[in-house]
Amino acid sequence: MMSGSAGRRFLFDVTGLLHWYAYFRHPSGIQRVSERLVNAAPLREAPNVEFVTRVLGSDRFYRIDRDLLVGLGCEAERARSIARLRGLFTATMRLGSARGLLSDLRYYHLPYAYFGLWHLEWLVEAFFARRWPTGRARIEAAAPPCANDVLFHPGDLFWQRRCAPALVALRAATGVRIVELVHDLFVFDNPDWFAGDLVRWSTSGLATLAPHVDRWLTNSVFVKGRLAHYLAAHGLPARPIGVLPMGWDSFDLDDGTADLEVDRAVLRRLGLADRPFMLFVGTVEPRKNLGALLDAMEVLRRELGADRPGIVVPDLAVVGGGGWKSAEVKARLRRMPGVHWFRAATDADLAVLYRHARFTVAPSFSEGWGLPVQESLAHGVPCIASRGGAMPEAAHGLAELFDPSDGMALKAAMARWIVDEGALAAARHRIACRLARTRLPTWDDAAAFLLSESFGQGS
Repeated sequence: MMSGSAGRRFLFDVTGLLHWYAYFRHPSGIQRVSERLVNAAPLREAPNVEFVTRVLGSDRFYRIDRDLLVGLGCEAERARSIARLRGLFTATMRLGSARGLLSDLRYYHLPYAYFGLWHLEWLVEAFFARRWPTGRARIEAAAPPCANDVLFHPGDLFWQRRCAPALVALRAATGVRIVELVHDLFVFDNPDWFAGDLVRWSTSGLATLAPHVDRWLTNSVFVKGRLAHYLAAHGLPARPIGVLPMGWDSFDLDDGTADLEVDRAVLRRLGLADRPFMLFVGTVEPRKNLGALLDAMEVLRRELGADRPGIVVPDLAVVGGGGWKSAEVKARLRRMPGVHWFRAATDADLAVLYRHARFTVAPSFSEGWGLPVQESLAHGVPCIASRGGAMPEAAHGLAELFDPSDGMALKAAMARWIVDEGALAAARHRIACRLARTRLPTWDDAAAFLLSESFGQGS
């Protein structure tokens, strides 16, 4: 951490991670960013960095053992860390007031509330860990921050009703500086893509919190522009906006020493050992434009099957959970031949899929960044990506771009790499050459930037 921050605390709000892993085992893009930051050396090793969570039913923040969070970044420790976090989440249910808990609770919190109020968090942890815990989940109140301290909120919990009011109350009581990360503004730009509760809480949350934010961070220049426009259009105060670099080292990349037999075993388990496949990574929801990809596949199977009998259209591997308003696409994924839908995948399995995909496709109407585009290219795998949102930024000039509203352009790009091995090989070579001579940001760089922006000049 820079010298100007000596003695000043940096509080990283991990409430979103705690709530996410109470119900899910694998991250979406937003959680992946938080995880990578938590596990980056500048945050992991700094003595004045604390990880805190707000508990349901209260505006108080409690400290989280950083070892629990570091375990999320280690495949061998991940399941155990998630089980311990679920036990801890259970214990937090008795820390708020009864009235506050009733106002905060949603129906899906009720099982945790029941076990927490009866002090049975050890049973929850044992159930998910499949072994008896070695100790009880411990949580202690965080010391109140002061005006020189920073609370960083990673932008992942506007769907919780008390999130923004709790941050505002903390700032009013202590003067702590608030740094807020914004991943995208799709819920404001295209509310029809999202559930009603999310739209309402996001809209009220941003309006409530924005006047009290000291510095904004975004994950792309695209989102920075959208945020500045949104704040101005709604009469909200202008504050400095920095662009947080997205690390290119989310995976242990193949340096030529990957065990091919291990990879083949993974592909056999996933049903992909005997056929070429293309890859899509992302939540199955309207914004991802999966329908256009499935349409293109169906047309290519008809056209290439009739005109080019020697050409095999690759299968499609889809990695991502089901989102809202996606019933029709989910039904197509289940019934279409040659489609393999994996609702969740470990990082190890996902790395194997990236390594062995012929190419990846990211057809989203828009993205705040586009981690799957970046991850594909980092693995050296050619990517067909839409021009929506920040995806051209994530692509660094290395992806084949198309207009997301132009299904014919998507089909043509896919057809070229299916029928022309030379073109696909050239795309791989171009990516390899660029990666070999260009230093791209790491998650350590992102964490160092986060601390610098939070404690830097003018903050």
